[in-house]
Amino acid sequence: MSSPYTITLETGSFTTDGGTSILDAALAQGVPVPFSCQRGECGSCRAQVGAGDFEPITAPNERSYVPADNELLMCQCRAVSDLSLRFAHWTAPGRPAQRYDARVVSRRPLTTGITQLIIEIQGDDAFDYLPGQHVQLLLEDGGRRSFSIANTPGAAGACRLEFHIRRTPQGAFTNNILPALTPGDALTLEGPYGACVLPSTLPHGVSHLVLLATGTGLAGVFPILMRALESDHFTTVTLYWGARQRADCYASGLLNALQGKGPAFRWHPVLSGDGTARHDDARHDDAHYVQDRAAQAGHDWARTLVYACGNGAMVRAAQARLRDAGLPDGRFQSEAFVPASATLASPPAPAAHPWERVSERFTMDGILQARQRSITAVHEIAALMTPGITTADAIARADAHLRQMGASHNWHPTYIRFGADSQSPAVQPTDRQRTLGEDDIFVIDIGPVWDGYEGDYGDTFVTGSNADRQRCAQAARDVFERTRLAWLNGMTGQALYELADTYAHELGCKLVHEIPGHRVSDFPHALYGKHQLANADFVPGDGIWVLEIQVRDQHQPIGAFYEDVLLRAAMA
Repeated sequence: MSSPYTITLETGSFTTDGGTSILDAALAQGVPVPFSCQRGECGSCRAQVGAGDFEPITAPNERSYVPADNELLMCQCRAVSDLSLRFAHWTAPGRPAQRYDARVVSRRPLTTGITQLIIEIQGDDAFDYLPGQHVQLLLEDGGRRSFSIANTPGAAGACRLEFHIRRTPQGAFTNNILPALTPGDALTLEGPYGACVLPSTLPHGVSHLVLLATGTGLAGVFPILMRALESDHFTTVTLYWGARQRADCYASGLLNALQGKGPAFRWHPVLSGDGTARHDDARHDDAHYVQDRAAQAGHDWARTLVYACGNGAMVRAAQARLRDAGLPDGRFQSEAFVPASATLASPPAPAAHPWERVSERFTMDGILQARQRSITAVHEIAALMTPGITTADAIARADAHLRQMGASHNWHPTYIRFGADSQSPAVQPTDRQRTLGEDDIFVIDIGPVWDGYEGDYGDTFVTGSNADRQRCAQAARDVFERTRLAWLNGMTGQALYELADTYAHELGCKLVHEIPGHRVSDFPHALYGKHQLANADFVPGDGIWVLEIQVRDQHQPIGAFYEDVLLRAAMA
């Protein structure tokens, strides 16, 4: 075997034996590099060659991206010598998440249901993070719990992190572990994660900051608030904090003290209690939600940046409400809470089949959170699809939205298909200049990576009220759900797609067999295999397979698509 070759990037280096693609070698060693389709079509993994030699793995075809003379596609080339590469179109993210040991410093109640936990990072490695990021606490059973860092870097001590943790009725961590923690107890965490942070350079014309939080979502936006008050970038900073009653606003004393300092800062409790709790301003007693209170306040939305942190329903509603109020696209950053499942917190049992391998860091919680964030993203992206938009602009808008939501990148390209293109599977070309009609059908299929886990979700939507389009869109969902129920009864992957074909015909459609289902996992699952669900001659495991259903209408030139992770738990 030949000596390994060294691939040198501006951010570091990695090695390859020359037998695999440069991209696969980078991913296997956890090196951050740009990529998307992994088929040589999108050009995301193009790199300029400073020195060294390489050779193509496969011949290009009519759909291949054509790199410049001084470039290569990492997914389509192998090294035959040491190589020096740079990316003119991409900047590596900050320091990747790492694992740290920590010790409990203190634990105290903030309210009857909310606990402040302060921990201290151990060891010599610096823990560098940005205001607005979060960490994952690693539990002994293999589960993970994500918590926003409630303090700015250094504010609670050079290596100390503060968390605000709400007790949930079925929460294994908040009911069983958190109450027993005492100073000195050991914890393990990974981080930092998340892209809900202030940009180093504000968008042109922005001079106002609006922060939205519900419950302990304050922990996510409070460090951003403090950083904004320390800067001279904003003329006004406004916080709307949703809670059931005033006593739940556990940081009201601190927020009151901050009013009037730095830029014009004001905060407003938005109370949704039983009717005895009233807002601080009687003129807004009808606005029981933070997004409504903000929309009624007369902000100059064209010059405003918004950050939202809290329950997913608030985040989704706020984005739509403030966009309607005049907030420009690209000005809404968010972090939605996804409660961990008490019943699905532990890692899966050892793989029953070689196709179902996962890494040591894989947890079901990671998949569940990636799934929920992907579902939210698809519905938010659908709201951005307005008649007249082209497919190319729609994809660009969707990818920008995924980045705003905190996706690090896409493990497969974003597919959006309008009208007649909805009949075609993702592997076929799409008319990128086709426009969305007033009475139309469209498909959204995304593959973002959230905190190291693969999300994959797709659905079909209709503009207007055409009955055939609505029927076709619902057919894809119905075929999916009937097929999922068959899986629960012990069917193999092969049998599932044979049955799905029957279901599709019963609903006036034909199943598109080029869409065969696939694996998901902690990223990248391709390192464990690129197996297809439709070829699985065994009963697929829980949480690691995506069932894809693509149908074509038997009478109309339209189609529909629906995909989701196969889960034995009730679908959200």
